[in-house]
This record gives sequence, C-alpha cells and structure tokens, in this order.
Amino acid sequence: MELYEWLHGKPYSVSNEVTEFDLEKITAQPFPYYTESPSTVGNQLIAVGNIIRTLDLEPKSSVLEFGPGWGNTTIALARMGYHVTAIDIEKNFVDLVRERARQKGLVNIEIHHGDFSMISTLEKQFDAILFYECFHHCSDHHALIRQFDRVVAPGGRILFAGEPIVPGFPMPWGLRLDGESLWAIRKNGWLELGFEEGYFRSMMSEHGWDVDKKVCSETPWGVTFTATRSSG
Repeated sequence: MELYEWLHGKPYSVSNEVTEFDLEKITAQPFPYYTESPSTVGNQLIAVGNIIRTLDLEPKSSVLEFGPGWGNTTIALARMGYHVTAIDIEKNFVDLVRERARQKGLVNIEIHHGDFSMISTLEKQFDAILFYECFHHCSDHHALIRQFDRVVAPGGRILFAGEPIVPGFPMPWGLRLDGESLWAIRKNGWLELGFEEGYFRSMMSEHGWDVDKKVCSETPWGVTFTATRSSG
C-alpha cells in the first residue's frame, strides 16, 4: 500500500472506483457494445460464454457474483434461470444492473452495493461464486477466501475468470507494474494487483480448495481457474 500511495500520490479510497456515465444511454448500449469494436465485443461475448460453459451449473442454481460491473454476465446467467446475487463496490454499476434487469423483467437478480467484506454478512449458501476480472482488486484475499467454505454449498465451486494469475508474476502477489496497470493506478487510483500462479494455488490449497485451470484461446479473457473443495 505504500508503493500504491507513492504511485497514485495519495492513500487508496473506495471513491476511486466511481465510474460516471449516463444511465439511460449506457443501459441501452453498455460495454462492450459502446466501443463499436468487433474484436472487443466478440472477445467479451466469447469470454462470457466460456464462463457459463465452465461453470456448468444445474438449472435453477444460485450464483454469488462479485464485481458484476456492466452486468453482462449477470444478465446472461439470470436469463438462463439462475438465481444471481451480485455485489459491486460502485453504486452506479448497481443502479445499471438493476435497470437492465428491470427492463428485461428479470426478478431473479439481487444486487447489493458493497465490497468484498460483505461476504461475511451473507447467511445463505450458493452453488457457485464468480469473480470475473475483480478478484485482483481484493487487498485482503485471505480474509475473503476464509469465507468461501461457509457460503459455498456442498458440491459447489468458485470460478476466477480473466484474472492476472500468471506463472511468471515476479512476486507472490502485489501491484502490477505493467504500463496499463500503472496508468490505471496513477490516473484512476484503482488497486491493480496480480498473483503468481503457484502462490495462488498454494493459497487456495491452504484453505481447502483444489484448483483446475482451463484456457479458451479464442479470447484474451479465456483463462479460468475453478476451485472445488479438496477431497483429502
């Protein structure tokens, strides 16, 4: 956090996560569609499809989704009949997902404004937990992982998709120092963390979870890690 403060110029604040947009306009054309980029839209659609395929949940299953952002995965899961509980730190995204769900008549989405620590207040279990490009924003990942066993139903799973979990990361975990991440830290104040794959696997194992890695080569966001309870 000292390095983050040096890079950004001031301490981290949740207010850094605010994303301003016109709700009516973005509801009609959220990311990735507003980019009008065939490659960006195509890659994101493939990534969402890969997430759904990898989750491989039974009909009517329940999903706890952290960081839904624009709500594309949230809406897709709910349209399949899954019951989705979503938590996002950015209230504008919460309002966006609610409005998108309302317009599609989806009553099986429950979305809350909060951070990762909200998991400790949940009193029900879910068939799956989903992190899509958001787990790396968690500074106290051990505290988060300790809650998994309590909120994941027997036979359930946790999916990490599009996360910077790589074998060549130069430290067990910490700030990413590539150009794009440095720009995001300095300009937006986002907490851009990364994980060495071996550390991530050993950390999950320490908390009682086995990890399976799959790669969908058709999209840049095609790497997924699925965690299931250790059999031993």
